Amino acid sequence: MSTAAQLFMTLNRLATVAEAPDEATRRNGISRDEFLSLLGIKTSAPGAALSEASERAFERAKQTLRDAGARITHFTTDTSGRYRLNAEAPNSLTAWNPTAKEFFLLNAELRGWEGTELQDEAYRILRKIALTSEHLTDEALTAANVTRIEEIKRDNQPPLTKTVKQRARDLHAYREHIQRLHFSDDPHLYELFTAYAQRKTLNFTYQGSGGDIKTYEKVSVAGLIYSYGSWYLVAHFPLGNKTPEERKTYTYRTDRIRSLDVFSSIDPAPINPAYEARTRLKKISGYEETLTVLDPNPGAEDPAAPFTVPSYGAVDSAIDATCAGWLIQPHHDANPASGKTLTGRQQDSHAAQRELLRELIALHTGEPETPAKWFPTTQRSRNDALDALDDLILALHRADRWADVHGETPMPLNKLNPLYRVDNNNAAKLDKIINAIYDEFDEVPFYSEAKDPDAANPARLNLLPEFSDGAASLTLLNYTRLTDTELAILVFTLSAADLMYSGDPRPAAILAALAEAYPRTTDYAKHLLFAPEDPRLQEARAALASGRALTITYGTRAAERVVDPVALTLHRDRLYLHAWCRASEARHLATLSEDAAAESPAAGEAKPASAAGESASTNSTSAEPTPVEPVFWRNFRLTRISSYAPAGEAQPHYIGPNHDSTVNDWHAKQHKTTTNPSVELRIHPTDHTPGGETLENLTATYKRRSAEHARKGTKTTHVRVHYNNIAGAGDKNIIDTVIAHRGSLEITGPAHLRAALLEHLTALANANPASPREN
Repeated sequence: MSTAAQLFMTLNRLATVAEAPDEATRRNGISRDEFLSLLGIKTSAPGAALSEASERAFERAKQTLRDAGARITHFTTDTSGRYRLNAEAPNSLTAWNPTAKEFFLLNAELRGWEGTELQDEAYRILRKIALTSEHLTDEALTAANVTRIEEIKRDNQPPLTKTVKQRARDLHAYREHIQRLHFSDDPHLYELFTAYAQRKTLNFTYQGSGGDIKTYEKVSVAGLIYSYGSWYLVAHFPLGNKTPEERKTYTYRTDRIRSLDVFSSIDPAPINPAYEARTRLKKISGYEETLTVLDPNPGAEDPAAPFTVPSYGAVDSAIDATCAGWLIQPHHDANPASGKTLTGRQQDSHAAQRELLRELIALHTGEPETPAKWFPTTQRSRNDALDALDDLILALHRADRWADVHGETPMPLNKLNPLYRVDNNNAAKLDKIINAIYDEFDEVPFYSEAKDPDAANPARLNLLPEFSDGAASLTLLNYTRLTDTELAILVFTLSAADLMYSGDPRPAAILAALAEAYPRTTDYAKHLLFAPEDPRLQEARAALASGRALTITYGTRAAERVVDPVALTLHRDRLYLHAWCRASEARHLATLSEDAAAESPAAGEAKPASAAGESASTNSTSAEPTPVEPVFWRNFRLTRISSYAPAGEAQPHYIGPNHDSTVNDWHAKQHKTTTNPSVELRIHPTDHTPGGETLENLTATYKRRSAEHARKGTKTTHVRVHYNNIAGAGDKNIIDTVIAHRGSLEITGPAHLRAALLEHLTALANANPASPREN
């Protein structure tokens, strides 16, 4: 596989073909043989065919360059193929320079992709913004007097707060204090965003609502929508003899895609100009049918009578019913008088549940395989070729700007490396790729002084680009820009920010500035949409925009409560109103008053002064730490709020950088806190993963969520995930998750949780007249 050093020098060569001595290279680009040589791919002879392994390496290298933003064009000439960059004219490119206030929002919203397939892309966007925006240099931040609040934690006491000057190296901490978004993951997100942005065609197999599998070929992506708790692919089929205006759009739920292949071929026809995600959303129906189910363990006074529930697909219904402890009946009388029965969705769902029970019971019967050793799961570092390539290009861009300001002097790496902390708070180490380029190539387009030139891997002190004008304009301007895929992800993120930040002008301002720098932004905003559905959403947004307190009724309690709302948050497909609950605060203060009254001595029973002094002296020698003031931040799920009413002006409440009271924060703490209980999961290869997720993707997903993992050789086989178990809700959530994975996850520990799942499944199977145990 080509190294980051080889990829960089290849990109540099492609960017400087205008300076080549021969006309063929200047006109059509570098030859195939030179391209392969730069990438480190060997051939048996000039022009010779590549081996299968070398061909795969060549395709991977070209794709990595494209992922970095290089639009490589292949020319077939009379003698051989040639390659060059199809770059926009540098003069036509407008720089995008988010302000500090805009970055403050973006730095929080892009972190909504953490733990998903798009985490690396979101981090890459953050690095590009931090290292290229003219408003985020130390000089600009100082001139604008940008500051932030820092909190110093103290045991059993409120934190100390202080105001500090914002520096470019500390942008990781410069963000909104409430993490409002936590996007839902899907194993196909990167491929779908890339196929949309680059107009690539794809083939996919799809499981319909009845469980039937179909294959769709030569499909192009017209848009992506998140709504109703699911991701939707909006697709076009080949244009044929139709006009673009006649192209129909078709919508598919991505969690029903079983497999997906993206091809290099481009759909030459444009997306239907009439297509807009917002209008398409109105046409997405739930495909809802009803199923007859039976609860085999009804309450003491409830008869075991069948009842109906909504159904959105046979497999989905089998999972939902099994989690709830219901039996899907084998048939449903449509009209008892006619003697006819419905055996479509009802019978398919019944069969799917029987198969699900059979598979999970077999998987959890007997002794589990447990690993001998666990390894801590650490956050991924930027260590692959694409990230290293991007990091060096961004470094050269920043060093070039440093040289302009500081009289053409090299930029010290001890000032450059910390700028990369913006995403995961880890500084970069550019020495490795710089040393690799110096070792492998004679002519290097930059200068970097070595601390000890004779060392095997010398530490580098500084960096100064030495590009000619043509190369600098292409390399430094084009490839520090967002790629098409990154732009699509950012536009979608801004769609979410616009909804979550009610009344905030920043998302619209950022989108307008993006459109000036990236002309495709306007189309992307039409085709990509974040629109979680909730009947109370608009009321909640209006309440937040008004700045007023609210009186709400919540859940099954009839009592009203007054709250001060501050934000909407999204976690696992559910919307929450994050608010300070005055009712909880009032109950706490009332309890304190009662306790104080009970502890105070009655009139005439005051202690003598000597006794009081003795008591005070005793307390002073064994004084306890000051208790932390309780907080009354609460998260109200919108679907459980039954009424809203304005209640005067909202009271201000302190929200600091260590604010950790949202649902997102709470769940994140459970997954990484070893004092919480943990579940041990074994990952099995199976076709029944949600959304057709490959074993590699499933493993990566759960490894991201785990505190520890175990492996055989280089493959992860087990993960250990910590969780909170208030009133058994955590155990129930784990069991439901394992059921939903249909055999790709097995509980191997703790024993009580494995036994609880097996008992649940066996009870359902034995209650079924046609149970798997009897077949």
